[in-house]
Amino acid sequence: MIKTINWTSWKKWVAALIMLAITFMSWHYTANHTLSFSHTRDTIPSSAITNSQQEEKEIALTFNVSWGDDVIIDILNVLQEEKVQATFFINGEWALRQDDLAQLIVDEQHEVGLLGHALDQYHDQPDKTIIEDLEKGEMVINNLDYEPLRFVRPPEHEYHQHVNDVVQSEGFQMIFWRVFAHVQADSEVDTVVDQLHSDVDPGDILLFFAQDNLTQTPDILKQFIRDKKREGYDFLTVTELLSPADVKWTPLN
Repeated sequence: MIKTINWTSWKKWVAALIMLAITFMSWHYTANHTLSFSHTRDTIPSSAITNSQQEEKEIALTFNVSWGDDVIIDILNVLQEEKVQATFFINGEWALRQDDLAQLIVDEQHEVGLLGHALDQYHDQPDKTIIEDLEKGEMVINNLDYEPLRFVRPPEHEYHQHVNDVVQSEGFQMIFWRVFAHVQADSEVDTVVDQLHSDVDPGDILLFFAQDNLTQTPDILKQFIRDKKREGYDFLTVTELLSPADVKWTPLN
């Protein structure tokens, strides 16, 4: 039996496939395209920041701190030894439990941001709950004699536009990162450092997790800092990196 092709039906299928391809390409571009805008001391960008567009060899080290005490001390010792100032995003409840370490971060003149007060994810919370959490975290940080609080990262480490809008409505700026230090409990120091070297560009914001199961982090940090210094890089706080500067933001899925 010879089957015949219904031309009208075939054209409908082709049109549907073309529309599906266009929809996918549009989504892919939107999800991965980086938008740029100007940032100065007098203007706050409308979205989360991941890096500066300046071409100078400058990068910012940032640390998320929500549990542990040993590794954070070793990290602070490395930064002090290398004369590097960084930006620490600290969880409010952690700061209440480890008030001496939180105060040490401030006393050593590092920049401080908020990693939420509780560790509940912001994106599935009502606006009122997010605002209350921000207010509690701000109070904890102010009690460390550090103010004003300017920067926030959500506890879930993810970008959600609505969360970003709520955070900015309270007068804070959402700061993300372009390079994440993939440190695992069994990571080799040289392997992680080599990966960081291949990933990092001038103007980048880097993220390290400062927690006790990642015991290699201080050694990775020390080797990375020394290598980049030999390459002529300077290490700045987030404020120093972005003020004044052109910055980029990327919706993080």
